[in-house]
Amino acid sequence: MKSNFAVATLFIVGSWLQSGCTKTPEWTLFYYPDADAAPTIPLQVDDIHGYYETLEQCQRKAQGMKRLSGSSVSHLGLGGYQCGQLCELDDASRLSCKTLSQ
Repeated sequence: MKSNFAVATLFIVGSWLQSGCTKTPEWTLFYYPDADAAPTIPLQVDDIHGYYETLEQCQRKAQGMKRLSGSSVSHLGLGGYQCGQLCELDDASRLSCKTLSQ
């Protein structure tokens, strides 16, 4: 009886840990430190600066990065960004997102 309880407990805890580790962030931050706005060129993997569960988290991170870049005299006020929802690479290795927001 004692071993059945231990096995059941391990199964429940293991399932709980796996479900928490496999949640995919919905929003991707694309940040452009040397621009006032997001460029019109296609999205680039090199411009990714993090993954977030909500649009608000993505926007707050981008605003924080803009503030930090504004502390340098040579980059005063620069820093464009986009937050992309459900972004992924297609078969041709191009990034695409369901929506893009600022």
